[in-house]
Amino acid sequence: MDQPLRPTLDSYRLEILSNALTALTEEIQITLLRSAYSQVVKEAQDASCAIFTADARIVAQPVVIPGHLGSMKFMLVEVLKEISAETLAPGDVLISNDPYRGGSHLPDIALFRPIFFDGRHVGFAGCIVHYTDVGGMVPGSNPQRATELYQEGLVIPPSKLYEAGRPNVTLQGIIRANVRDPDIFFGDLRAQEAALLKGEQRVCDLVRRYGADEVCQAMDGLIAHTAAQAKAAIRAIPNGVFEFVDFMDHDGIDLTRPIRVQVRIEIQDEKLKLDFTGTEQQVKGPLNAPLAKTWTTVFYCLRCILPDDIAFNDGLTGVLDIYVPEGTLLNPRHPAPVNARSVTVNRIADAVLGALAKAVPEKVGAQVCGVPTGVSFGGIDPRTNRSFVFYESYGGGMGGTMHGDGADGLSTGTSNAMNIPVEAIEIDYPIRIARYELVPDSGGSGQYRGGLGLLREYEMLAEDASINVRGDRTVYAPQGVAGGHDGSRAAYFLEGADGDKRPIPSKFSDRIRRGQRLLVVTAGGGGYGDPQGRDRTKILADLAEGMITPDRAREDYGFDASSEAQRQRKTA
Repeated sequence: MDQPLRPTLDSYRLEILSNALTALTEEIQITLLRSAYSQVVKEAQDASCAIFTADARIVAQPVVIPGHLGSMKFMLVEVLKEISAETLAPGDVLISNDPYRGGSHLPDIALFRPIFFDGRHVGFAGCIVHYTDVGGMVPGSNPQRATELYQEGLVIPPSKLYEAGRPNVTLQGIIRANVRDPDIFFGDLRAQEAALLKGEQRVCDLVRRYGADEVCQAMDGLIAHTAAQAKAAIRAIPNGVFEFVDFMDHDGIDLTRPIRVQVRIEIQDEKLKLDFTGTEQQVKGPLNAPLAKTWTTVFYCLRCILPDDIAFNDGLTGVLDIYVPEGTLLNPRHPAPVNARSVTVNRIADAVLGALAKAVPEKVGAQVCGVPTGVSFGGIDPRTNRSFVFYESYGGGMGGTMHGDGADGLSTGTSNAMNIPVEAIEIDYPIRIARYELVPDSGGSGQYRGGLGLLREYEMLAEDASINVRGDRTVYAPQGVAGGHDGSRAAYFLEGADGDKRPIPSKFSDRIRRGQRLLVVTAGGGGYGDPQGRDRTKILADLAEGMITPDRAREDYGFDASSEAQRQRKTA
């Protein structure tokens, strides 16, 4: 009998180095989060870090914000088109936020630090952060009425923030003159710089211990291993063609016209071919998503259907072939506005996962809430007489799956940000959170119900402030599958002078005065399976915990709570 091949020492060392590189990115991430100034980063954790090869391929990136998966790859490639790798030196730090050169939207700023050891360029450390404000026509840099990129904030083209350790004081001066809270901005910028320095130190520690050749070979080996695993996983899925169409409410400018996202996926041996023909042309409002964001969203969707032990790195690119016609919503022409692209990328994910659910239903369930609702305020804090800019985003319900109920009240899809604690908001801003709770009956009924949406009510304590809301799903509810019911739709309300709360559009910009309240109700996830198949003990538990009402139990599940209580008393 043939004896199995035993791993060589080199194989063991490759495994050690691969795991060390992955762990290294997590240490960079922790450094960034613990050093940041803004609540968006230190509380919501809207930031990601990665390590790259010297030729700009992703080696390792922790899955913190799924929407960031791979996004820095495109930014670094574009930066190196402007600043040749051959001209880089120790101590350089590169910066960019240009959505039309690999970026996302202007508040997402990426920094990259080339890593040198004894004069040899062995890789890059990179990180991307969502900044609270980068200028533009409204505080928070997310104007829902924007019709061109220039209204959204400061565009930073590929540049050197530091050159051989010397700061680019001209660029820093330009930034300082254009952002509303430079102390917070540069606090987060320094946190990024510290994280990259930590990344450089840790990679150099590995090189010092194992040698530059072995570390670089481990980088290549990790990417090649992921590519082989991904191809094998795709080969295990039956070939076929799967399509899906979904819609967003409107683009923030024309409030009557729904926005279409369409995808056709062909699974062919070890390849996924995605064609977004049929998707809406680029729109006037800020829903346009740069092409790089389409790619990063597909990376996330691919990761959802792959085995858990497959790492995220550049190896995943080999199984994807993506076509997006130029001039469309997902591949817009400059200078189309893009600040609300997070709504669009979530709808891309809904469409792609909707198609993949037909191929691998055991991997994909009902639709999630479908949008990270963004809320921002800006004005003068009466406690300090200083300007303030507040921004946060949060999700709603996950969809049910054949394995269980959807999770309640959390960031879903391509977002994975934490909800900012009420106490942190009220300490730092002239805002009172009047209500913060789960919404009963918002999850779609099913054998496995959808997760519940969130209700968040803000009261403004400043005399006057700007208000911007970036949301969706007020028209098109998250869809249930396999007989499960749709989740609830989102709703947004602003209190008028008479105290009545009136509905506002899901993309909204205006002013809010002292004492006025904004009410946000996010969507619930879709349900999975026929509600009549739900375990009765789960229905009772949902009733006891206030997740569903007696009316919902009776109408959707045929379950009379009072009769059940009487039956249990008789049995007892």
